[in-house]
Amino acid sequence: MISNYQILNIHAHSWTEEDKHLFPTISKPVSHGGFSLSPTGQFEANTKRIGFIVVPPTNRFPLSLRDNEHAQKPAKIPKYFLDNMFLFIESSRFALLKPANMRVEVNAHIVCTSEVLELIMCAPYENKTGWSLGVSRYRNTMYICRVDSEQADPFDQDNLRRIMQESWLKKLQKYCVFENGIVGPKNKHGSEEAGAFHGVFSFELNGNRVLFDSPVLAEMNSNGFFGPAQNWAELQMRLVHMNRLDWTAHNRTEALKWWVKCFLLGIESLYIALRDEHAFVLDIQKTSVRDLWKNCEKDWSTIVCANFLVRLLNCMSQVMAPVDCPSTVYIFKYDAMQGKVAYKAFQGRNQYTFIPDWFRTMLDEHMEDIFSKNEEPQTMPK
Repeated sequence: MISNYQILNIHAHSWTEEDKHLFPTISKPVSHGGFSLSPTGQFEANTKRIGFIVVPPTNRFPLSLRDNEHAQKPAKIPKYFLDNMFLFIESSRFALLKPANMRVEVNAHIVCTSEVLELIMCAPYENKTGWSLGVSRYRNTMYICRVDSEQADPFDQDNLRRIMQESWLKKLQKYCVFENGIVGPKNKHGSEEAGAFHGVFSFELNGNRVLFDSPVLAEMNSNGFFGPAQNWAELQMRLVHMNRLDWTAHNRTEALKWWVKCFLLGIESLYIALRDEHAFVLDIQKTSVRDLWKNCEKDWSTIVCANFLVRLLNCMSQVMAPVDCPSTVYIFKYDAMQGKVAYKAFQGRNQYTFIPDWFRTMLDEHMEDIFSKNEEPQTMPK
């Protein structure tokens, strides 16, 4: 750990009996709609880019994931931290705001991205790759985002494998993810300008509301009609043939990450593409998320993952309790080898500040609207 960081009294690799046997109080996720992202990553206040998973017919396999086109350097999409969530809260107007102490606040204890929650939940079984999170607290809400404080080693084999896997998964989506769910002559190979869709969700964590976004795909109903808004699914990929050591490594890394994301979003169905060593997908199989974690019970515990999430967020809340400044950022670093988390405060406006000025102004501009709306007589739901 860096010497000028303070170490939290928490250890990701050391678990109590409660951590191993008692699942914490976490409610099922609630969907709040979502937003689209253009192919260049620009925020769009609509749901038109929802992608539906359509498994190709058997005669289309194998699917080649190799890039047969001219080598072209992909455009780098800028990092937005929490900008998209700020824009979504603003576009939702009053739905996610509340009056409190003569000012307007966001109606959530924590606002973050699914990536933040996934990193924390996987930490008990991560002993190689660390991460850093930026945390600000403003008007009783903690805002948390990933901070790329350390550059990944470009020659690290795990990093190269991750980049290749992401590239193949993106290519796979061109075969079986479509914005309208219907494969027509013009889009049978997927859209080159597909963009993405992020759902926005919340759940109650020991009585505190956590609001977050995540890229999601939808599932088609068996009768051919679009599934309901909450009928999300996940598309992932693994090798078709693996030995015992491969399976152990897969279960403790990829399979764990798949389960964590599905748990956070309430996803029940997982589509797994089976590829060979030559980047050809031979089949796509649908499985239940329950079967996924049942097959990994000896490799990791869902209870341990959930309890570490609760424990670390509670520690963050205690550290951030005296703070009420949109510019101040606390950096929390996870040392994967030691299993420890340390933090350091960066007071006032600094290089890590990520809550934009316009967002603070927006809260104040809505003060009169929110308070007048709150005073309106409330009708009982039918």
